[in-house]
Amino acid sequence: MPRLLFACAVCAITVLAFLPTYAPLPDVVSVSDLLNHFIAFVTLYLLHTAAYPGLSVKRRSALLLGYGLFIEAVQYFLPARQASAGDVAVDAAGILAGILLHHLYHRLKRPAV
Repeated sequence: MPRLLFACAVCAITVLAFLPTYAPLPDVVSVSDLLNHFIAFVTLYLLHTAAYPGLSVKRRSALLLGYGLFIEAVQYFLPARQASAGDVAVDAAGILAGILLHHLYHRLKRPAV
C-alpha cells in the first residue's frame, strides 16, 4: 500500500507541476508556490520512506532531489511555466524536514528506558 500511495503522490505532483499557471506576475515568487513545494517534498520523503524502507537517507534524498530537478528542467521548456533554482532549494528544505520528522517519529515511538 505505501508504494501505491507514493506512486499516486508522484503522479499527482508531476501533473500539478506541468499544468499551466495563470499568475498575474510570473517573475514574483509566491509564498503559496514555495509552500506547495515544501509540503510536496516532505510528503514524498515520508511516503518514500514507508514504501522503500531499506534505502539510505543519502540515496533517498538524492533520488527525491533528482525528481525536483527533473520537474524544474521540464518546466524550463513549458511556455506557461517557469523553472526556478529557488524551487529546488525549497524541495531540498522539504526533504530535510521529512528526514527530521521521520527521525522525530522514531525517537518518540521508542519506549522510555
